[in-house]
Amino acid sequence: MENKEQQLENFKTAIAATLRAIAGKKDTEVSFSASERPDDTSHVSEQSATLPAPERDKALVRGASDARALRLQHHSTREHIKNAPMDLTARAVFDALEQARYEALGAQAMAGVGKNLHAVLDDKCKRLGFQDLKSRDDSNIADAMHVLTRLALTGEDVPDSAKGLVREWQPWLDSKLGPEGFEKLKPLLKDQHAFASSVKDMISRLDMLISDEAGQDLEETDEQQSQAEDPDGDQDDQHEQDENDTPEGMQGSQGMEAAEDTQSSDQASQSGIDDAGDSGDITDDMGDVPAEARGQRPDGYIPGPEGYYKIYTTKYDEEIKAEELGQPAELARLRGLLDQQLNHLQGVVGKLANRLQRKLMAQQQRNWEFNREEGILDASRLSKMIANPNINAMFKVEKETDFRDTVVTLLIDNSGSMRGRPIAIAAICTDILARTLERCGVKVEILGFTTKAWKGGKSRDLWIENNRPDKPGRLNDLRHIIYKGADVPWRRTRKNLGLMLKEGLLKENIDGEALAWAYNRIVRRPEQRKIIMVISDGAPVDDSTLSVNPSNVLERDLRNIIGWIEGKTNVELTAIGIGHDVTRYYSKAVTITDADELASALVARLEKLFHLDEKKRS
Repeated sequence: MENKEQQLENFKTAIAATLRAIAGKKDTEVSFSASERPDDTSHVSEQSATLPAPERDKALVRGASDARALRLQHHSTREHIKNAPMDLTARAVFDALEQARYEALGAQAMAGVGKNLHAVLDDKCKRLGFQDLKSRDDSNIADAMHVLTRLALTGEDVPDSAKGLVREWQPWLDSKLGPEGFEKLKPLLKDQHAFASSVKDMISRLDMLISDEAGQDLEETDEQQSQAEDPDGDQDDQHEQDENDTPEGMQGSQGMEAAEDTQSSDQASQSGIDDAGDSGDITDDMGDVPAEARGQRPDGYIPGPEGYYKIYTTKYDEEIKAEELGQPAELARLRGLLDQQLNHLQGVVGKLANRLQRKLMAQQQRNWEFNREEGILDASRLSKMIANPNINAMFKVEKETDFRDTVVTLLIDNSGSMRGRPIAIAAICTDILARTLERCGVKVEILGFTTKAWKGGKSRDLWIENNRPDKPGRLNDLRHIIYKGADVPWRRTRKNLGLMLKEGLLKENIDGEALAWAYNRIVRRPEQRKIIMVISDGAPVDDSTLSVNPSNVLERDLRNIIGWIEGKTNVELTAIGIGHDVTRYYSKAVTITDADELASALVARLEKLFHLDEKKRS
């Protein structure tokens, strides 16, 4: 008789096979995670799908498997990105209705799949407390729209766990959407494009912002897709060709980088200490204790009166290296996609980086001290020596310019509003500047910040389980990403920046805590000069937090953190806003109107910083 462990493995094998069969994707890698939610289908690609661990509830695992398989079968990521709104709340609703669409297709086609999906929906409603819902303000609009749309499209019975949600939301939706409601979506289930257009019209009726520009820069030709999916073939050859085509300061860089790689190997082997252990601003053992009770932020920042910042829980926050968020083949494919999108921009950025390199190298040039009694003979004084043999001070000594050790942190906003061209340009610009600065002896760290979920994630779930206490503070799961550690050579992290193009990575942005995190990492560095440069396209936004706290809670904290850092002398802080005026937050900042201006803005800011340093020393 099989033991329980063998039975579990057989169940996993059967579930994985069923998922591939329904999806029609025989090569999809299926994994199981205890942290995965049954209703969260965002972590799905043609290469991989993650399911909840079956130890919890096998019925939910079947439903989760069916939902992910239906996404693979009926959902086009490219089509979805092309139509998705830019506004974060509208995007969350758009995602929720698209999930309802492909789930409805599966439920209508296969009764067993419909039963499994119903179990997942019931579990979601129970977990979010929809049965005892007292008002619409106690729920998230995206969650509500997903449940109500699914029920309307499939005609399935309303589970007891969703009755409170239907009672509170249905009248309001009827008043906004009219008598048709969700009925007009039913004939469009098999046409994702037509369905998306109708959904956007519906979202606009709900008074949410719709932009037609979303995702248009992520469209690719089939030929580009096929090239991107060959990470081990011609991609490196193409990159080498790109290197050879780069302006004068970039030429011959491969030999230099190889030398840097060898020279830095010992440092890189220890970089995990810096990358893994520098999260000092927040630790898990602080649990759910609010900031008021602690008296100060765990990063050492003590705000002024009325300036306290609450964190409901840090239990689900994550600091993670980029390579842990994707398989090597996926990172290589995304890097290839990044290079293809921005081939035309590399030359421009290369020239700007070359200009910056010349200026930095000029500050490091050797000069001479004259009139010394020993050293190298100064040929210009030979005539004076012949005229007067008693002159002794006729030598010169070579002197190194005092160019202080410097480390630069590039902190990149990884929020959903950065999708498309802004995040791609941010990735390639930081990539090339990292190369340039490292050749000049300046260490570079590249960090990104976002959240693990759109709608509050497990932090919000915990808050709901605890009966929704008032003003809980920050109510989402942070995800802080290390794309490149300061001690790690660029060559070893080149592929990591492609991760910014991964579907589902970019979510919401809590800038204040991210900035405190970046500061706490860089302040421990041994370099004499430390610079943080923030690249962002908007104010901090987290729908889950802002829906149950004062509307300015995140913005106020960002201002407090900026004031705290700018009030210190050990770290210089500057920012670049893409289409957003960041000068109202940062005293040293610049705003650009188009992402294409980012390269020149980055170089200009760095030039200014290093020029100021040179003037101070002179």
